Amino acid sequence: MQASDRPHTTTDPADLGGAGVACIVLATSVAVVMLNVAPAAEAHLRQWAHWSSGQVGVVFFVELAAMGLASILAYAWFGRAPTPQVARCAYAVFILGSLFSSGRSGSFAPYVAARALTGAGAGTLMVLGMSLAARARSPVRLYAVITLAQLASGAALLALLSALDSGGRGLDSVFHISAALGVLGFVAAGLLPRASSPESTPPRTGLRFDSALWRMTLLALAFAMVFNVVVGGLWSFAAEYAGAGAAPAQVARVMAWATAAGLAGAASAFLIGSSWPRRHMLILGYTGILLGAGLLQFARGPAGFAAGCGVLSLAWNFCVPHVFAAVAGQDPTGRLMPAANLAFALGLALGPLFAGAVIETSGIDALFPCALAALALGTLLTLRITRPLSR
Repeated sequence: MQASDRPHTTTDPADLGGAGVACIVLATSVAVVMLNVAPAAEAHLRQWAHWSSGQVGVVFFVELAAMGLASILAYAWFGRAPTPQVARCAYAVFILGSLFSSGRSGSFAPYVAARALTGAGAGTLMVLGMSLAARARSPVRLYAVITLAQLASGAALLALLSALDSGGRGLDSVFHISAALGVLGFVAAGLLPRASSPESTPPRTGLRFDSALWRMTLLALAFAMVFNVVVGGLWSFAAEYAGAGAAPAQVARVMAWATAAGLAGAASAFLIGSSWPRRHMLILGYTGILLGAGLLQFARGPAGFAAGCGVLSLAWNFCVPHVFAAVAGQDPTGRLMPAANLAFALGLALGPLFAGAVIETSGIDALFPCALAALALGTLLTLRITRPLSR
């Protein structure tokens, strides 16, 4: 049996209740609003705010780094504070950050500060939702449901952004919608199930916990971080491959269709579940990411841009549930998930930062070989983390 396929012994998602699962899905969808619209937001900021690729990379880095810091703080409240109370605090911070972001894209420092505030709330919501989801017997299926909901909301926001982007006001509309979703989540927070307390988990002892398990845990976190460096860098700056003449509204439409393609990837992960070896599924997904990046790099023009974005979105969203499940499989208690969310957020933060610096210093053509190297490292980590357990 693979380490990532060990069965969980805690609560099945059906036992959480339909309302509880819906609240988990809402929290995790709200948390990734900006990631969903990142390419269109990048095109918007480049055209209307006249920021450089490096500045846009810093914006994404700060917001996602704030999400990562929220994951660290999760160890202070996880399993101790009432879940609804934590969720309401996180939603309040997210709402304030979203409202402060509106109308500030012309001023770099205030905008970055507002996005950092939003990221702090979003990170807490992500930790909360994913920690609760990790209690499922089939985490792949629940993570796939979460991914499907995130993609569906992202596609809707991208379509709306393309329709409202005249005069550069489309991004502000996204912030207003984000705040409204935050209000909905704040009201419904009382329906969230409570996270397991630390005392409810039997302590692990022995040499294996101190050495082998910790080594696999660190490898799992590195695996998650590298995957998201690739995804964060490629997806955030995919609009650069559209060419200088592409309008933000056109980019948003392409991204909306690409996000819809991602729904097919997440749906495939849901249908497959744990039926096939996770190693094979992850390698297949990595191959698709490589194909999408290759199309963006070598098949320039509107058709190549659309095809590359579609394949990239389909492939990485097929991978996401398997990546989360592989990490969660290293610790069936779910206590690892705050650290996993930190690794995810750090990877997503570093991806745009590195990509923006590469594009600014060496041009867009230098991004593909960097992504290729990161994919190679991610493949090696995949082979290591999905290796059968030694007896």
